Amino acid sequence: MKIIGKITIAILILFAIIFSSIYIMPLGNAATTVTLSSVAHTETTITLSWTESQDRYFVNYTLYMGLNVNGPYQKIWSTTNKAQTSYAVTNLSYSTNYYFYIVDYDSFGSARSNTLQANTTSPPVLNVNSVTQTTVSLTWQDYNTYSSLVPFVSYTVEMKSLTGGNWSTVSIINSINSNSFTVTGLSPGSTYYFRIYDTVGIPNNLAITYSNTVTATTIPLLSVTISSSTTNIMTGQSADIKALANGGYPPYTYTWYVNGNPVSGFSGSEYVFNTTTPGTYTIYVAVRDSSGTTVNSNSISITVTSSSIFGSTTFLWIIILVIIILVILVVLFLFRKGKKRW
Repeated sequence: MKIIGKITIAILILFAIIFSSIYIMPLGNAATTVTLSSVAHTETTITLSWTESQDRYFVNYTLYMGLNVNGPYQKIWSTTNKAQTSYAVTNLSYSTNYYFYIVDYDSFGSARSNTLQANTTSPPVLNVNSVTQTTVSLTWQDYNTYSSLVPFVSYTVEMKSLTGGNWSTVSIINSINSNSFTVTGLSPGSTYYFRIYDTVGIPNNLAITYSNTVTATTIPLLSVTISSSTTNIMTGQSADIKALANGGYPPYTYTWYVNGNPVSGFSGSEYVFNTTTPGTYTIYVAVRDSSGTTVNSNSISITVTSSSIFGSTTFLWIIILVIIILVILVVLFLFRKGKKRW
């Protein structure tokens, strides 16, 4: 009986140990509440982080996501690795709010974290900073923040010259600190279209997001044309000549020339020509822009005739008419004189 009693006591003690290890000890080491936060945001990803569970009987973390704080929520990820305390949610929509919570499951229950609101960012915004005859300077704003799970990879600048044309890569920029680029080698007076896209690394893949498209027209080459109100005047009259400059880099300065000689007193875009000497005059203007470039306009020829009666066409016709009349009178006189002889 003593032996049976001892065996019974031993069984009871063993049962008590097993019972306490299963039902009593977990009470002090049950599923623990973790704190959830967001550490990085891009247009299509949100990187989440949380405190590590202290649960001795940990089974898994399960992450839930919804579009409204009141749900519904869907399970999007789970891991049995207690040491993993971060995760990148991918394939999201840009500029959108999302809600997350994570649950610590163990063998005996679960504990839910706080509910976290986090948003994806907007696509990069591209602007034209300046243009020249052969360059366009671009700047952009990147609203992303990056993490080790979703690192920055590059910015890619693209260009095309036709509305329906194909995009071509101008440059790939690998520095996250670069937010500007100057496109060179362009044609003056031409229109171009530009966009960029950022590339981010996501697990086993890359994600790209395009910016807005901007349009830029390079500055045309400096040119100038002149026109006149008339090309025939008389001495004492005047001709109004106007210059139209385009392209280059204003402001412009004007130098007028008559028969190759510069004219003093006129430095604007209009010139009033007059002279007291009949003849044909060739007029043009040279235009200089602020960059120092100078171009000549087309030439205009203005014919000046004398305003004196003696030098005019009317006077010439009068002389001719007088001569004709005199010739007629002489002929008549000779005719009558000859008739009397007969």
